[in-house]
Amino acid sequence: MLKSGASVVSVTPPLGIRVIGYFEPRIAKDVYDDLFARALVLDDGEMKLAIVVSDLVGVERVYLDKAKHLINERCGIPPSNVIISCTHTHTGPEIDDRNYGDILVQKIADSVQLANNRLTEAELGVEREEESKPIANRLFWMKDGTIRTHPRPGDPGIVKPAGPIDPEVGVLAVREPNGKTISVLVNYAMHYAGLSPTEKMEDMYTISADWAGAVCNAIQRLRGETFVAILANGTCGDVFSLDAMKPHKRPTKFFGHAERIAAVVSAKALWAWNQMEFTSSLKLAAAMEEVTIPRRMPTDKEMEFAKKLMSGEMNPTNMRHNAWEHFFGPEMEEWIRRPTEVKTWVQALAIGNLAAIVGLPGEIFVEHGLRIKRESPFKYNFVFELANDSLGYVPTVKAFEDDALSPLEVSGSYETTIGPNQLVREAGDMMVDSALKMLNVMYKP
Repeated sequence: MLKSGASVVSVTPPLGIRVIGYFEPRIAKDVYDDLFARALVLDDGEMKLAIVVSDLVGVERVYLDKAKHLINERCGIPPSNVIISCTHTHTGPEIDDRNYGDILVQKIADSVQLANNRLTEAELGVEREEESKPIANRLFWMKDGTIRTHPRPGDPGIVKPAGPIDPEVGVLAVREPNGKTISVLVNYAMHYAGLSPTEKMEDMYTISADWAGAVCNAIQRLRGETFVAILANGTCGDVFSLDAMKPHKRPTKFFGHAERIAAVVSAKALWAWNQMEFTSSLKLAAAMEEVTIPRRMPTDKEMEFAKKLMSGEMNPTNMRHNAWEHFFGPEMEEWIRRPTEVKTWVQALAIGNLAAIVGLPGEIFVEHGLRIKRESPFKYNFVFELANDSLGYVPTVKAFEDDALSPLEVSGSYETTIGPNQLVREAGDMMVDSALKMLNVMYKP
């Protein structure tokens, strides 16, 4: 008989902490809504799985490994069975500031321990729907033959999107045998919604869980029930919440865009939920592989261009230039002294032969998630980005090849630029290959 428990623990940081997610430095001066670590534990009588999603921009492996160690000590759930991911809110704290990372480790472990304390007999169901309205690929081919990230909406130079989207709304629901909901997990691939435009610059210094927190609130209101709602972000490194090729009516309400996205996503999640079949006869499985990926090293041309930007010899004119100026430029000398490879985690969890959860460690391009869903032997597939580590953008090989057509001094994609991108162009394929290998081993036809 399946058992399950769930919990929510606040991870809202103290005011005064640094806020990350934009180019300019920001210090938290207010809290719009709290940040949480939301945990779900499943137990089939022989194995336990723990799923944790935190309202944070991303957390590096060093912290999440510590959290998994604590979870194993307290609950006996080994690291391979615990997946920890982030929603990628751009109004969250910098993990390394004010000892926040050490506090976070404890809070994540608390969330799993509390969920484990609440284990009760349960039934589980899985379904999916589609919702494409809030999302678009954020890379575009321009008339000058270049790729551009986030061109101005309505820009007459736009030709077409440079990549796809994933409109799937994956839903996993767990309830008690009497029908009372324990937890609902929603998986949807979309980069942050961001702040709605306001006249007050101080609004940029506000802590918020953004659209992911809004989804969790909205689905409970729609259901008319209180339970642990979890939003796990899918592979959305090149997906955004606005389509630059379509007219966009901007909301005047603070965080209004996040709320309207939450409304349509949670409505589709509820639609999927209401057509689920539930079962308590499921065997759980887990696997995790440490993957070694070469780090990307700068070319002489990239070093020269970054030095020009840093010296003020030229002004940045697009997001790619901002990437050099803010992320690679200040770290040029340190970058070339770093280790030449990165060791990170790729993870897969199986819920019977019904559903799989895959965790990938970065801001993963949507094509990688689509490939997993296409080639996985499981009927339902939940793909989490920023899981167990945070390694910057992970584009496709094709994205690098397309971007090579964009001269450094003109434009190009932000995501493939050194700084936001840390790994070699094959990194995404290496991660996906690892995940598919584990899924094929765990699937029992």
